[in-house]
Amino acid sequence: MDEQSAKNKKELKQKAQELKIEEKQKKLEEKQAIKKEKERRKNSFPRKVRNFFLTIILVIILLLVGFYFGKQYLSKKETELTNKKMSQIYNSALSLIEEKDYKKAIEILKSIDENYSNYQDVKDKLKEVEQLYLNSYLVEADEYLKDKEYDKALEVLNDIDKDLQKSEIVQNKKIEIKIAKLNREIEKLVSEKKENIDILEYIINYEDEKISEIKKAKEELITKYKSAFLLETRTLMNSDYSKAKQIINKIQELLPKDDDIKKLVEEFNKIEPTAINLLSLEQKDKKGNLVISDEKDKVTSVTSNTEYTKYILKPSSSEGTTTKTPHTIEFNLDKKYAELKGIICVQSKGESKIENTYTPKITFYNGNKIIYYTENVNDQSFSINVKDVDKLIIEFEGTTTESYFIANPELTPIK
Repeated sequence: MDEQSAKNKKELKQKAQELKIEEKQKKLEEKQAIKKEKERRKNSFPRKVRNFFLTIILVIILLLVGFYFGKQYLSKKETELTNKKMSQIYNSALSLIEEKDYKKAIEILKSIDENYSNYQDVKDKLKEVEQLYLNSYLVEADEYLKDKEYDKALEVLNDIDKDLQKSEIVQNKKIEIKIAKLNREIEKLVSEKKENIDILEYIINYEDEKISEIKKAKEELITKYKSAFLLETRTLMNSDYSKAKQIINKIQELLPKDDDIKKLVEEFNKIEPTAINLLSLEQKDKKGNLVISDEKDKVTSVTSNTEYTKYILKPSSSEGTTTKTPHTIEFNLDKKYAELKGIICVQSKGESKIENTYTPKITFYNGNKIIYYTENVNDQSFSINVKDVDKLIIEFEGTTTESYFIANPELTPIK
């Protein structure tokens, strides 16, 4: 029993040893299989490709790192060289400032790179030099301004470098000059006794360049001369309707939205036109021997013995002749009037007796077209429609021994 037990034990031990050897052999085979698989994968095409790209990436990384540090080095050296160069340029600008060549100094300072280590000094110096440069022009402009030579003052400022012309101090000086010029021009118009409507027209049309200060100066002047215009026109409406109408039409064009002007127009539209003396208009192309009254000397009608101070007289001549001679005078009516009226008379003088051989004739023309004529000069009143008359020509035709006239020629304006 004991022998059998020992034998079994020995067999079990041997079997366990065999299993152990077998296990060990299996593990060894597995390791060899894994090693073989690894070797296979290592030598496979995808693995080779991956390793190739990994190598490329590593090389690129190394190159980039080298480039970065190389660039840093080069940048440092470049900065050092730039600072050295900029310092030399800056010093040359300082020399030009000492020589008072401010324009050239400004050009050089502006050429300095912003990366210059002392660039703040450059900015401060540039501001200082620009002020020195501008002062030289501003002083000259002020001299011309003082002498009231405004255009020359502006020319001086226009010679300033274009970039610096935009500076506030230059712009303000130009505004000051332009306002002074405007005021001076208005003073000249006043001294020349120009009418308020002409002064207002000049102010309104004065170029303000949309600058608030000039606009304000214009507005103040407009207010001043508009007040004078309104007072003058209200007086004129009752004495010279036609002229009042003319300047009111003009002011409406100049100040179409002004409330004071609108009120003036409303007042004007309510009044009736009054007649004016034809002789108050400008006389043109007077031909022959005609006398236009100055309202001082009087002439008398032979028929009614009435005296007149407003007249157009065709006097007699001391050299008597029966030759018919035309005498003409021209007035521009510009289609502004509705009616012309007056009285035709023979002058009360011995030499004015009408000869039996010829009766004096007066003809009224609109340009070359006859609109009225008469051969009866015995205190005859006349009334002519002149609404369409642009150029009125009056012709006297008679012998030199006759003396006759048109008395109180009056025009009624078109409403």
